[in-house]
Amino acid sequence: MKKPRVVLFDLGNVLVHIYPEAFLRTLGLDSPENRARYGPRVVDIVKEYERGRESTEQYLNRLEALLAADGHRFTHDELTGAMLTVIGLPLEGMDELVRRVGERAHLGLLSNTNPLHYHHCLEHLPALRHIPVHFLSYQLLALKPEPAIYQGVIEATGLPAEEMLFIDDIEENVAGARTVGMQGVRFTSPSDLEDELRGHDLM
Repeated sequence: MKKPRVVLFDLGNVLVHIYPEAFLRTLGLDSPENRARYGPRVVDIVKEYERGRESTEQYLNRLEALLAADGHRFTHDELTGAMLTVIGLPLEGMDELVRRVGERAHLGLLSNTNPLHYHHCLEHLPALRHIPVHFLSYQLLALKPEPAIYQGVIEATGLPAEEMLFIDDIEENVAGARTVGMQGVRFTSPSDLEDELRGHDLM
């Protein structure tokens, strides 16, 4: 196995905690009935936004219409604020770990994300200052674990897939990276990741 020249980090639940349930809770709609009614439909709307098929305005319009159909009326500012509460605190220890890996390999971010969450993280997530290149689903017009998003990274870097190591907390996304020839590690904790990276001669 080649030592990776590029290490790609996922964003959510690798560098920063993500709490999807916070959206409805912030809007005061966090009952079991509302979670069942709105949760899947909100996820579908978010995925279209993360896939780059809609602008932020279109995305907020769809959320507004979904909730207004049942008499729940919110402004775009209120919906934006609720969406941003999905982003939690940085994972403890990952800022320093990312910095250390960056001394031994080139770093990149590969994330299913959207403009609202991404720009919020740019302002509030210290680990991103160590990662110079960001590959984002809404720019690549594909979502992990679809092959197209990993192929987009390979084409952009011009490097062989086997020289890249992808780190994600979701096994399906790691498997997708392996399918195109990348190396992959499933993230469970900073300490376990450090052990894995040491085995790749990256720590």
